[in-house]
Amino acid sequence: MAPSCSALRAPVRRLCTSARVLARPKAPDAEHSYRDTLHLPHTHFSLRARAAEREPLFRRATTTDLYRWQRAHLGGDGQPDFVLHDGPPYANGSLHMGHALNKMLKDFILRFHVLQGRRVHYMPGWDCHGLPIELKAVAEAGGQTLGATDVRVAARSVAQREMGGQRAAFQDYAIMADWDEAHTYRTMDLAYEMTQLEIFAKMVGQGLIEQHYRPVYWSPSSHTALAEAEIEYDEKHRSRSAYLRFRLEPHDALARKLGVEAPVHLAVWTTTPWSLLGNMALAVHPDAEYAVVRCENGELLLVASELQATLADVPLGMTARGERARLGPTQRVATCMGSDLVGAAYTFGLMAPGEVREIVAAPFVTPSSGTGVVHIAPAHGHEDYELWVQSGRLAERGVVSPVDEHGCMRIPEAMGTSEALRAALAQLDGQEALGEGNAAMVRLLHEHGMLLGEQPYRHSYPIDWRTKKPLLVRATAQWFADLSDVGPAAQRALDDVHFVPATGRNRLKGLVGRRSEWCISRQRAWGVPLPAVYNAETGEALLTEANVRHILGVFAEHQTTDVWWTLPAETFVAPAYRSPGSQWVVRHDTLDVWFDSGSSWATLQKARGHELCTPGACASVYIEGTDQHRGWFQSSLLTRVATCDGAAPYAHLLTHGFVVDEAGRKMSKSLGNVVTPDTFLFGDAKKGVAALGTDVLRWWAAKSDYTRDIPISPLIMKHASDEVRKLRNSARFLLANLGGVPRGVALPAERTLIDRYILHELYVLETACRDAYAQYDFAKVSRRLNEFVTTTLSALYLDVAKDPLYAGGVRSDAIRAVLDRILSTLTSLLAPILPHLAEEIHWYRDGRTADPAPGESVSSVFTQGWQHADPAWHDPQAAEDMRRILRIRSDVYTLLTQCKNEQYVAPISPRLVKSAPECAVDLLVSDDEAAFLAPYLDELADVLLVASVCLHTDVASLETQPAAWRRKLSHGGVSLRPSPLEKCPRCWKHQRAPSEPLCMRCHAVLNC
Repeated sequence: MAPSCSALRAPVRRLCTSARVLARPKAPDAEHSYRDTLHLPHTHFSLRARAAEREPLFRRATTTDLYRWQRAHLGGDGQPDFVLHDGPPYANGSLHMGHALNKMLKDFILRFHVLQGRRVHYMPGWDCHGLPIELKAVAEAGGQTLGATDVRVAARSVAQREMGGQRAAFQDYAIMADWDEAHTYRTMDLAYEMTQLEIFAKMVGQGLIEQHYRPVYWSPSSHTALAEAEIEYDEKHRSRSAYLRFRLEPHDALARKLGVEAPVHLAVWTTTPWSLLGNMALAVHPDAEYAVVRCENGELLLVASELQATLADVPLGMTARGERARLGPTQRVATCMGSDLVGAAYTFGLMAPGEVREIVAAPFVTPSSGTGVVHIAPAHGHEDYELWVQSGRLAERGVVSPVDEHGCMRIPEAMGTSEALRAALAQLDGQEALGEGNAAMVRLLHEHGMLLGEQPYRHSYPIDWRTKKPLLVRATAQWFADLSDVGPAAQRALDDVHFVPATGRNRLKGLVGRRSEWCISRQRAWGVPLPAVYNAETGEALLTEANVRHILGVFAEHQTTDVWWTLPAETFVAPAYRSPGSQWVVRHDTLDVWFDSGSSWATLQKARGHELCTPGACASVYIEGTDQHRGWFQSSLLTRVATCDGAAPYAHLLTHGFVVDEAGRKMSKSLGNVVTPDTFLFGDAKKGVAALGTDVLRWWAAKSDYTRDIPISPLIMKHASDEVRKLRNSARFLLANLGGVPRGVALPAERTLIDRYILHELYVLETACRDAYAQYDFAKVSRRLNEFVTTTLSALYLDVAKDPLYAGGVRSDAIRAVLDRILSTLTSLLAPILPHLAEEIHWYRDGRTADPAPGESVSSVFTQGWQHADPAWHDPQAAEDMRRILRIRSDVYTLLTQCKNEQYVAPISPRLVKSAPECAVDLLVSDDEAAFLAPYLDELADVLLVASVCLHTDVASLETQPAAWRRKLSHGGVSLRPSPLEKCPRCWKHQRAPSEPLCMRCHAVLNC
C-alpha cells in the first residue's frame, strides 16, 4: 500500500495535498448565503477611463502645478538641473502627429527625472520668423500693398495667434511645463533677438562674417537666398537638356595637332540652357583624351573620346512628337589631350560681336558623361565659381548674373553676334528662367543654329522646402559665416556627445564636414535685422563688432528691432565711424531663420542665470526629428562652437523618425491619409474613431520605435487602447483588493514561492524599466510593462491570489502586502508615459470614493518619487524554481484542454472534468524532482489551480489511481481525474470532505 499524504519526510513513494478531516461546523440555514463572509473586491476606481471628461480633472496637477512644484522642492546640494532644451516648433498652423510625438517623447524624459528626484528645466519655445508666416500675413491683408513695417506688424499678429492655438494643444498632450509666457521663449521677442545679435556680434569680432558676391541657392518662389538646410530634392525632376555647338578657335599649336582644315565645334551638354546667358568659359579635364569626329553630314565635333559612341543617339533639333533623326555614327578624325585644349579660344552666338572666350581646365569635369566639355557660368554654379576664383579670373573679369530676384532673365547689353539675334534675345528679357524663358531659349538656340539637339532629362533637383518649387543658383551679394575653422572644431565637439540612435553621429559629422560657409542673409522683412550699414557713395559695408553693439543699443533704447526699418541709417552708425558729408544706407537684409533658432541655446543659458558662454552650461538633451541634422542641431552646434568654449550645446542628441500611415507612406492631403492628434484625442465620427484620450496617444508614442518612421492608424491606436485598458484593469483589481490596507504595509518575513517569485519579477521589471528610461528606450519600458501585467501578474499571480484574497485565511494579508508593492511599483513605472492613469491610481489608493471635483486641488503621484524595488527581492533561485513548476503547469493545462475536448466526443468517466479546479492531478516524477517539489507541495495545487496534487516516483503507484486521462512526458507523466472531494459552497474549491459542510480553510476562517 502506498504511504499516506502526511508521510512527506519518509522515503518518498507518494506525496499528495488533499483536504484534512474537518471538525464539523454548525450547518447553515437552508437560506444562508456565504457571500457576505467573503472579502470581495471593491473600489470606486472606474472600469472605464472616459478620458475626454476625466483626464482634465488631473491635468493641472500633473502638468503646470507639478512643474512648479519640482522647481521649488527638488535639486539643491550642488546637483545640476536636468535640462531638456525644446527645439522651437514653427508658429504657423495646427499641430500634426509629428509635433505630438516629439513633445511626448520629451515629456517621458522629464517626468522620469522628476521621479528620480532631480530638478528639471524645460522651457517651451516657438520659431516665429520666416517666409511662411510672412506670406500668410500678406495673404490675410487681402491684396493690400504692405510696407516692411506693416508686414512685420501683421506677421507678429499671425505668429501670436498660431502660438496661442499650439500652446493649448500642447497642454492637451499633458506636457509638464509652465506655459506662462515668462517661462517660454519666442524668437520674435526683443530679449531673444538681442541675445541672438550678441552672438552675431561675437562672430563679427572673430572675423567669421564676410560679404561675398557669389552664387547661392535662390528660391524664385520665395524671392530669397536659402541655406542648405532649407533645401530638399525632387528625385523625379525633368530638365530640358541641350547639346550645343561652340566654335573652336584653335591656337597654332592646337591647329597643327588636330590637322584639320574645316571648322571644329565643341559639343557641349547642359541641363540649364537659361544659364548660357552667364557663360564665361568652357572647361575640359586636362588628363582626358578628346577626339575630333566627323558626322554623317560632314560636320566636325570635338568630344571626350570615351563619349564618342554616345553621340550617335543624340536627337537632332528640338523635342517633337514622333521619331526624330539621330546624329548617327561618327568617324574619328583626330585626337588631343584636354591639356592641349586649355588656353584655346571659342566663340558662341550669344557673345558680343568680336568677343572670344577661353577654354580652361577643371578637375570636376567628368569625361564619362555628357560630352566631356562643360559650359562654365560662375554666377550659376558653385563649382564654376570656385574655379573662377582659383584661376584668378574673378578679380579680372568678375561674374555675370543675368537672372533677377524673381528668377527672370535679364539680357546683358551687347549680347548676340547679330542684330537679329540681339532682337530675339531682347524678347527673352523678363521671362522666367525656370519656365517659359528656358523653353524660349531652346527655341532661340535652334532657330540660330546653335542647338545640336535636346531631350528631357530626369534627375535629382533642389527645391524650396517650403514652397516645393525648383531653385536656381544665382550670384548675389550675401553675407556668409566662414566655417573653415568652425566646422572641424564642431566635428571634434561631437565626439563628446551621446547619440540615439548611434548613427546620428556620423550623419551630423558628415553634414558639418561638407560645409565651408553658411549663407546667413535673407531678403525678407519678417526677421531679425542683419546689422550691416552701407556707405551710400562707395557701397562699402560697415560691419564691426563695435558698430553691431551700437545698433544693439539703439534697439534697446527703442525696445524694438522694428526701428531698423523706420529710423535714418545714420542712427545705426557709431560716432567713431561718422565723418562729415558721408551718407549711409540700410539694405534691410534679415538673418537666416536657422541662425534665429540656432541661437536658442544662449537664451536658455540666460534663462538659467548663466552668462552667454558659461563653460559647461549646455543642455542635457536635445531631441527632434531626424531632419534637424540638417537644421537646428547643426545651426545650434555651429553658433555655439563659433562663439564659446568649443563644446556642443547638448550632451545627448536624440532623433526620431516621421509619423507615417500604416503603409509607411508620408501623410499628405493628396493621399487623403492625414490624421491629426485631435482625431484620437477627441474622436472623429466621420472616420469612425472613438475619443481615446491623451494617455492612449502617449502609449502609442512610447511603444513605437521612434528611431525609425512611426506608423499610425485607427487599427494601431485600437491596439494601443487595448493595452492601456489591460493596465487599467490590472490596477483596478489591485486597488479593489487593497481597501483599508495602508501604503507600505510590511511584507511577511516568511514568503511562499509564488510571493518570492512575483517580487523577484517585480525587481527585474523595475530595474529593467529604470535602465530603459535612462537610455531613452521607451519602447522597452512599454513592452516590459505589458508583458509583466499580461503574463506574470494577471495570468499567474492574480489568478492564484484570488482565492485566498476572497476567502481569507493566513495567506490573504501576505498577498495584500505584495499587491501593495506591485501597485506602487507599477504606478511609478507607467507614470512618465501614462500620467493621468498614474494620478488616478494615486488618488484612489487612499480610499477615495469619487473623482476630484473640477478645480479641486490634487496631490501628484510624482511628488512621491520613484518606487525602487528592494534588492532583497532579487531571488534568482525562486525564479528558477517557479519556471520548473510552470513547465508542469503548462503540461497539466495542455492535458486538461485535450480532456475537455475529448469528453464531449466519447465520455470515459462517469464524472466529467469540466475545469481545472475540480481536477486531482497525479504526477509521475523522478526521485530528484520529488525532492525538489516536496517543500512546495502545500502551494503546488494553488499554483496549478487544481483541487489536489499527488507525486509518484514509480509507475505502479501512479497506476493505482483511477485516472481518467493520462499523458506520458519525457520527464515523467501526468494524469487527471475528478477530485474525490466536494466543492466547498463558500470558496468553491473542491477540497471539502463529503461529510463536511465546508472545507477546512473556510471552516477555520468562519470560526476564528
